[in-house]
Amino acid sequence: MKVSVLIPTYNSGQYLTECLESVLNQDFRDMEILISDDGSTDNTLEIIKRFAARDNRIRWWQNPKNLGQLANHNALLHEARGEYIKILHSDDKLVSPVSIARMATVLDGNSEVSLVASACDLIDSYSHSRSDDRRNFLCAGIWHGKGVIRVSFEFEVAANYIGEPSLVMFRRAQAFSGFPKGCNQSLDTAMWFHLLEQGEFDYLPEPLCAYRQHSTQQGKINAQTGNGQNEKELLRLLETYWAKPWMGGRATQRMLNSQMRFLKKERAKFGSHASRADMLLAQMRAKTNPVARTFFWLEHKALRSFKKIRSAAIRSAFQRGNGVCF
Repeated sequence: MKVSVLIPTYNSGQYLTECLESVLNQDFRDMEILISDDGSTDNTLEIIKRFAARDNRIRWWQNPKNLGQLANHNALLHEARGEYIKILHSDDKLVSPVSIARMATVLDGNSEVSLVASACDLIDSYSHSRSDDRRNFLCAGIWHGKGVIRVSFEFEVAANYIGEPSLVMFRRAQAFSGFPKGCNQSLDTAMWFHLLEQGEFDYLPEPLCAYRQHSTQQGKINAQTGNGQNEKELLRLLETYWAKPWMGGRATQRMLNSQMRFLKKERAKFGSHASRADMLLAQMRAKTNPVARTFFWLEHKALRSFKKIRSAAIRSAFQRGNGVCF
């Protein structure tokens, strides 16, 4: 089995038909399609059964109890048998019949690449999925994995410049431990960083997937809880990667000031972990100078106000050597 397509579902009836049609319309045939339903109460199971009757590559189950987003993703990974993993969230879809073949060809052709992602179309919540915009953030090419992680900390904490789970493909053998426990809002970022430590990143500029933006998507629900969970997850990622010699040893003044701003602004949300944040803050402050702090504070204000300038600055950060495109 070359590819396992993993589709986690939960009350996905509104969009699931469009998602599954996009998978069955793929030119690529050497794949299994796994669907793990997390206790849906709408017509999701009816749709799954209808598609499973059409194509014997579909294997599905319903969890005996609601596992939650993280555990449901890991349940799918545990059952996967393919060499490569292609996640597709049930409210997203593939936009080209060669989407899976295109990504699999990249991994087949370069054993050093541990993660491949593409540009995406942003679509709305309507059933016919009108395209609102196209996100094409990076330049095409192969990027140094650890360099991509470093840039992800330059302007904010653990920014996900790779994209959502539906946009990527990776090797199952390099993700055998699953999505890291304790990560809900940042489960994709944590996994991408884990993979990028093991190899290179190949970015495809053509949109192979459509990412749906709507008010009921899980990421927005997680962000709206206001319980500080997201900030605690980001603190954990910052602690993990700051401790790595290849990360902290090449920290730029911009990176240091970005992380310091986060640690100070969100301190109240860290709860019992606030002392850990204070320790990190002291370590970073010792490596900065007052002139740099003033300059990058002003830069932060400017980039926050002008979206196009911010995008240009991030592109520049990738291209000047931190990302190292081969």
